[in-house]
Amino acid sequence: MSKLIHRIESVRARADMVLEVRYVGGPTVQVDFAELPERFAVFAPLARRAVFKRARVADWGHTLEWPGVDGLDADRVLEMALEQQGRADTLAFRRWQDRHGLSLAAAAAAIGMTRRSVSQYRTGARPVPRTVLLALKGWEAEQRAG
Repeated sequence: MSKLIHRIESVRARADMVLEVRYVGGPTVQVDFAELPERFAVFAPLARRAVFKRARVADWGHTLEWPGVDGLDADRVLEMALEQQGRADTLAFRRWQDRHGLSLAAAAAAIGMTRRSVSQYRTGARPVPRTVLLALKGWEAEQRAG
């Protein structure tokens, strides 16, 4: 199965607990990590600015990490950015595609769209219309029915 893989190209610390993350051939997003050290003990060292600003790209762009701290998958970082932007539509689309293990081409065929549209919905380049979100639910219902 061919799957769209997001790889981080570069990362730069901004004000407070915000990182600017640039994806290879894709978007540049701002992600606020302020809640991470509070919610997960493993990320507690990030509360120190000196540690936080040492964020770096690892694993050929598949991971964002800090020295001595667990890393985050590039897809999860993008999902955090989408969540913070209030893009529930894009998250729902991404989760549907991932849950069913669909490549861009297979997802496009499943809901009768172009591969390009599916790619734009997945990355957040275009909002996902409500009719498409309903089509995802309809497709799932058809799959369950047999």
